[in-house]
Amino acid sequence: PVYPVIYDKNRVVLSMPPIINGDHTRISLDTRNVFIDITATDITKAKIVLDTLVTMFSEYCDQQFTAEYAEVEWPDGRVELYPELKYRNETVSVDFINKKIGIDETVDNVASLLTRMCLQSEVIDDKNIKVEIPPTRPDVLHACDIVEDVAIAYGFNNVKMTFPKTNTVGHQLPVNKLTDQLRLEVALAGFTEALTFALCSRDDVATNLRIDIKDIPAVHISNPKTYEFQVARTTLLSGLLKTIAANRRMPHP
Repeated sequence: PVYPVIYDKNRVVLSMPPIINGDHTRISLDTRNVFIDITATDITKAKIVLDTLVTMFSEYCDQQFTAEYAEVEWPDGRVELYPELKYRNETVSVDFINKKIGIDETVDNVASLLTRMCLQSEVIDDKNIKVEIPPTRPDVLHACDIVEDVAIAYGFNNVKMTFPKTNTVGHQLPVNKLTDQLRLEVALAGFTEALTFALCSRDDVATNLRIDIKDIPAVHISNPKTYEFQVARTTLLSGLLKTIAANRRMPHP
């Protein structure tokens, strides 16, 4: 087997991820230069961890909130600079926020609440706010996450309780009732149920099953957040095999 090894310019081993770090890189109270390397199988998760560590460490630098880039050369020859520390902007409607939470706040008040949650906000007009998402907030993926932050800053206990404007009677869908009954009977017959994700990786539906991805009529996600959720599954087999592999050492139910 081949393992990655990180050397310094003098060919001294710094670490052999993910097995062990070297004594040469031990941090002490006298350490003044810290090089952060991240080992991961998912580039998106690696970027999030790196950005978080760098931003937290930078608070204690001599030049506060500064960090040096490192060049990363990929096997295909690409050279990229990390950490990226990307900021992005989201435009959110105040009416959308008020409706989702059940409040009636002005655009200026909503912008102030978001700023309290470390999301710098700028009023665009009387209905919209531009919100800056910093690299320290990878949890903000959608406008609903911004709404949640407004609700937290406003205070859940301060939201007035109201009755719904429409009265409905809830009941179970017939198809759900049937599947629940079938699930119970099949389980009583000795079978084990496995609930797998509807999304999976391209390798799960193609490479791991020795099939060319071009021959799979799968729906592809244009901007997957992780390699585990790239396409809509076309077969249950890959999910069942992954479930078995992850539970080989677990006792039987």
